[in-house]
Amino acid sequence: MKATPLAAFAAFVFAALCAFAPAPASAQRENVFAVSGIYVDETAANGAAAQQAGFAAAQRAGFERLVRRVTLPEELGRAGIPDVDNATLDRLVQTVDVNEERRSGTRYIGRLTVRFDPAGIRSLLQARQLRVVDTRTAPVLIVPAAIADVAPETAAAWRDVWANGGFDQELAPLVVAPAGLSGPPSWETAAPFAQSAAANSAIYATLRTQGNVATASLIELGPNGVRRDRGEVSAGLSGDANALRASLASLADQASQRVQNEWKARISGVGTQSNRVSAQALYQSERQWEQIKSGLEQAAATLISQIRIEAVGREGALVSFSFVGDRALLSTELSRHGVTLSDGAGGPVLRAAQR
Repeated sequence: MKATPLAAFAAFVFAALCAFAPAPASAQRENVFAVSGIYVDETAANGAAAQQAGFAAAQRAGFERLVRRVTLPEELGRAGIPDVDNATLDRLVQTVDVNEERRSGTRYIGRLTVRFDPAGIRSLLQARQLRVVDTRTAPVLIVPAAIADVAPETAAAWRDVWANGGFDQELAPLVVAPAGLSGPPSWETAAPFAQSAAANSAIYATLRTQGNVATASLIELGPNGVRRDRGEVSAGLSGDANALRASLASLADQASQRVQNEWKARISGVGTQSNRVSAQALYQSERQWEQIKSGLEQAAATLISQIRIEAVGREGALVSFSFVGDRALLSTELSRHGVTLSDGAGGPVLRAAQR
């Protein structure tokens, strides 16, 4: 069926209200409300009390990070992070998961993940007149690099704060490239790693140190010669390994915030209300149909939800779904997953992109 109206399909394999990819979008969106990479170091009268203090500190730090994640910076700047008491915070926390920990008689050191109740967080923020932005976008590949005179242990710590900082859970997920990706910024070199991470750009975050200051320069690369200087971030250096890690974590967080705030500004500008669309999916083989379905399923991690296959024929299908944002965002997201979106005589048309 090239331009044949859907009503003229010769045969339906199945039809009407067939649910597709059970709720991946909602599951992915709820993952936004999990905050990982929270480091705690607490001392108390005994080990149990130190662990309890560590969990409490993680809940507080995770709450503050989550609020920054899902709110707009200009609104948060006016209203501030909500001041909640410990009892309220306990009710907002679903679980505290231990990723790694060390204990002594009086000290607890851990890297934790705190999962929050999405409905509770949304209600709390909206009651404070803060809009909640929880729509994710495509990942960005992060390449933690260092100039030649940076000490090896500092370069290793720079990679570690990215790898274990929980940045892959942000609205614009930042996925760390394998250590095998090295050398000067190059899209040709980074492209295979970006493709593996489902990312369509890469940011080289190159560390240098001078005296008691650490600075990272940020260069973003993409296909077709795209090169964008995203500036520099800086933090003071001091003392022992823990202080070094904290300084480098601050650098990584500053870099992440630049990416997150840009995405939030874009999505808030087009609105977060869902739009419903029905589209023809045209294909010439079962393989192309599977590619279209796979692309829709993957896009359900970001902009798309409530995907339904209404009817299927030999060379085409009728698909409906909801999406957040505008058509340009939708087209870009589908393209990232191997599906093109165009306008046909009967409305939107989905096709498998050539690979």
